[in-house]
Amino acid sequence: MNSEETFKKGVEYREAGNEAFKKGDYPAALSNYYHALLHLRTVGGLQPANDLKERSNEQLVKIYNNQCAVLAKQEKWPRVLDTATKAREIDAENLKSKFRQGQAYARMGDVDKAKEVLNEVLQKDPKDAAVKQELALIKQQDKKGQEQVKKAYWGMFDQQKKA
Repeated sequence: MNSEETFKKGVEYREAGNEAFKKGDYPAALSNYYHALLHLRTVGGLQPANDLKERSNEQLVKIYNNQCAVLAKQEKWPRVLDTATKAREIDAENLKSKFRQGQAYARMGDVDKAKEVLNEVLQKDPKDAAVKQELALIKQQDKKGQEQVKKAYWGMFDQQKKA
């Protein structure tokens, strides 16, 4: 297979992964995305013409973002974070992968880092409803956490009064 054929095969695998994702077949989606990555990384490693390398990198970012979506559905947050980071190594300004990083940080309990990353995304795209929703969820969880701490302290005070 020449570089162009390898590239096309990678795109075919990505599209097959997308179809599997739409059907809810997450293992098949991940398998197709994995094969797509193998093909497209090969193209990138062959030192192709700049045009092919750029197209390959665009596809790689899409695949990593698609993998993030699958992994998020499966709640595999450390892998979401790792995969989103790989996408951002290729395209540091990609908002979708940056959003996934923020989402993963939030689910893994690093609320401060999640807020930082999500607010950066919101600055660049103030109308992004998913980011606003994620920040609202974090705020809601923060509030619940503060209420639990407050209840715990009041419980300690009540026990001291009884003693």
